[in-house]
Amino acid sequence: MPNKENNTFYQRAMQCGTLLGLLWIAMYTSCIAGFANPFFVLLFMALNIASPFYAGYMAIRYRRTECNNILPYSKAFLFVLTMYICASMLSALAHFIYFEFFDNGYFVQLLMEINKLLDSNPQQFGQLSKDFNDTITLLTGDGMNNMVLNILTSNISNGTLLSLIIAIFVKRSNTDK
Repeated sequence: MPNKENNTFYQRAMQCGTLLGLLWIAMYTSCIAGFANPFFVLLFMALNIASPFYAGYMAIRYRRTECNNILPYSKAFLFVLTMYICASMLSALAHFIYFEFFDNGYFVQLLMEINKLLDSNPQQFGQLSKDFNDTITLLTGDGMNNMVLNILTSNISNGTLLSLIIAIFVKRSNTDK
């Protein structure tokens, strides 16, 4: 790739990644709102399912508008991966802002209430209750900043796997026409 084409490639990938990150922020917001209203749980699930399809759509759109409908697998993978990395960073920033300024212990309190429900019926939940309690201890002990870092690395890892798959459907060469 020449330098100008390389800059355009990464600019478009970052723009698409920003849009994907905004979709993830809407998804996270609907997840938090879903604790109060079940409609938002459905919205969260719909956005979660739509996310990889949206990433694929944006990559296909890039292929059609910028690449004369020719995009090798490696370039398609790199485009989608760059999108996911940008979306992950934007989402992590939103998580950090939420936990730092808006949460006020709501998330931890919610986890404690769920843990009380699990502890109230040890015959039914047994090991799940113990595992959930260990998770709460881990989250509250390490702090929310570590949780944001875990979310970031998880999103990048999942994005890498999804990029491998999405690039298969996005790629197109001269012989594919």
